[in-house]
Amino acid sequence: MEEEYILVSSNKEKSQTTTIANKLNLIVGDVNIKQVQGTETSIDVKSHVNNKKVFLIYNITQPVNESIIQLLFLSDALRKEGAEKIYLITTYLPYTKIKYRTEYKLNFSLFSRLLQETSIDKIYTFGLYSPKISFYLKIPLYNIPITNIFSKIFEEVFKNNENLVLTTIDYEMQEITKDVSKILKAETVFPTKDTKNNKIVFNISESVNSKDVLIISDSINTGENLIKYSNYLTLKGAKNIYVIATHGFLDKKTIPLIEKSLIKQIYVISHTHKKSEKIKVISTTKIIEEIIKRTIEKKNIKNILK
Repeated sequence: MEEEYILVSSNKEKSQTTTIANKLNLIVGDVNIKQVQGTETSIDVKSHVNNKKVFLIYNITQPVNESIIQLLFLSDALRKEGAEKIYLITTYLPYTKIKYRTEYKLNFSLFSRLLQETSIDKIYTFGLYSPKISFYLKIPLYNIPITNIFSKIFEEVFKNNENLVLTTIDYEMQEITKDVSKILKAETVFPTKDTKNNKIVFNISESVNSKDVLIISDSINTGENLIKYSNYLTLKGAKNIYVIATHGFLDKKTIPLIEKSLIKQIYVISHTHKKSEKIKVISTTKIIEEIIKRTIEKKNIKNILK
């Protein structure tokens, strides 16, 4: 059965893809991706993919729009070479914050149509901001939630901490934060936000004095509000500040600010810039391996690694 399947990735995922392929006794496809005249993308699929089911491991990274274009070219090239099925595995699915901004709905509508045009058959992704996004996408979408992604960290770092409080600065992440709190048997504290002089001001009514606080987030870009909230929690008496943010798309200028901040540790699954002692990247290799294995065996991925 393994002969029906092949793994394909861009160069940036090649090492991880090879590790997974060796573990599952699968073949890694040879695909040459290059820039023509420094600006245009050229895709040369050198491996035989005709009538094969392709697991396309491709992480959408910054600059996001350029990364999306390369993904579309790559998946389209695989289809034109005769791939029977294309299963996209990507740690980050952009333009999914659809609940509160009309422009996000418009952007995702276009993005989803482009994905459908390349005939991708399934999408597996991690820590969706809004899991209900699947209703807007005609391609079957499978989300690996934060509770599964960071299950080992929850178990090893936070589970036995009776002094722990969970929080988030994002209203849309409150339900996910509550789910994590049930696993850790910890209380939750949610802030209110006001705007003064074009700056966000946080306020909480509950006490966090002498507490360890774990902030749950979906992504970090500039980190400005996260650092402000951490400073506020420290002023309110918090002992240690930790952050779990699925996607660490940190701006380069943010790293020194994080290093100087009162945050003790940040856990992410993707981080493309300068390394920091405060930022720990959690490998997704085991999860992706399990996704592929269960897909081949036609098993449910709902409780993966849980």
